[in-house]
Amino acid sequence: MAYRILMRHDGVAGWEGDRDDFFASLHKARADLQSELETRLRNILIHAGESSPYYKRLWREVGLSPATENFPESLQRYPFLTKDLIRSNAAEMVSDKYDLKALDPDFTSGTTSARTTFYRNRACTVSRVGRQWGVLQHCGYAPGMRRGLIWGVSSDLPQPGAAKHLRRLFREYAASQEVLGCKVVSDNDMLEFHRRLVRFRPAVLYGYPSALVQFGAFVQDRGLEPISVATVLTTAERLTPKQRDLLRAAFSAETFNLYCTREYGCIGFECARHNGLHIDTGSVYVEIIRDGRRVSDGETGEITITDLLNYGMPLIRSRTGDIGSLSKTPCECGLPLPLLKSLDGRVFDNIYRPDGSVVAGVLLSYLFLDIPAIRATQYVQKNIQELRVFLEVTDDFTDAMEAEATRQLRERMGNDLRISIHRVDAIPRNPLSGKYQEVISEIARSERMLPVAG
Repeated sequence: MAYRILMRHDGVAGWEGDRDDFFASLHKARADLQSELETRLRNILIHAGESSPYYKRLWREVGLSPATENFPESLQRYPFLTKDLIRSNAAEMVSDKYDLKALDPDFTSGTTSARTTFYRNRACTVSRVGRQWGVLQHCGYAPGMRRGLIWGVSSDLPQPGAAKHLRRLFREYAASQEVLGCKVVSDNDMLEFHRRLVRFRPAVLYGYPSALVQFGAFVQDRGLEPISVATVLTTAERLTPKQRDLLRAAFSAETFNLYCTREYGCIGFECARHNGLHIDTGSVYVEIIRDGRRVSDGETGEITITDLLNYGMPLIRSRTGDIGSLSKTPCECGLPLPLLKSLDGRVFDNIYRPDGSVVAGVLLSYLFLDIPAIRATQYVQKNIQELRVFLEVTDDFTDAMEAEATRQLRERMGNDLRISIHRVDAIPRNPLSGKYQEVISEIARSERMLPVAG
């Protein structure tokens, strides 16, 4: 009840209907879902072409007319959208059917420093809230359940030092959560968060995989009272098999991974099979793109999204920078939703050898699984001849283990790349988002393309 009052106060009343629509979609025939998806896709494209100055101009220039075309096949003819284009054309992209002041502003920052502002109409915001609650309930987290949140986006968190007047106290009560901001986390921060969670007794833990693993390891290493929950929910970073095992050991709970962004809400979610991410086709249309063209199911490429809900500022064929593939076959769980079989990382998550050849960053995530004393790894490449590897390790880590880690790296990277290993207490997080970036490549594009002589 308190949560619903809070949502009404925030202008998000009616979200329960969208949650119920999501639940209904889980029981529909695949053919019916596909038909509904095509209708939603056509409607948003027609709306964008008729009311958004940006799309109206762009599509006229390339001869596109969504009212007369067949979707989703014809969508391949439509230009892609990038964050740079949004940043440069945001005002023009807004539909002229909406007053900009009436739209809900938000931003996305990703792992870079440049924020991109975008807008949603209120009906889209309500739908996002409702459908996301449908996803969360499917994964074991319902409104009113107590949640421990480890998060990094400042605008989503209570601000320290703010006066605790009655309104704020009610908001904290209605949210039913305890929060740890994870941009920079000290041992004292985690000790205090543990103290609050012991008293609070959350049913759910929610946050970045790396931050939850860091907190779980801290609790275990200090011999603190275990925090046992019913469900762990992770998002915003890639969840590795090793992290999933560590979370189960630390919190005695099953982990469900979510694929969520600020622009599109919850794009995909795991079922109990944990065999991929089911796509919410009532919210987004997902394509996999490589070399500018849509690839077949099973092939890997860049995840590109068309928002089916945001009529205030349509986002059509937006390139996410995430790499993945769609499953060729339905999930064995029986859900009719399509399955994102893999979510492998970012486009720029690559390491380059001195001869110019590329090692996909996602492959490095599977190293060191047999060295439990390595808790987290970060790869930083500042030039094409050297790779710095930062290892967050336990006190049990030995020189022999470091030698084995070096051997595994050499198998992947060859002998020409200089590799230096650095043991650290904690790997730093992105100062804006609080996320943990596993692979950082800072070398120039021209240097990546040309072999180094000598």
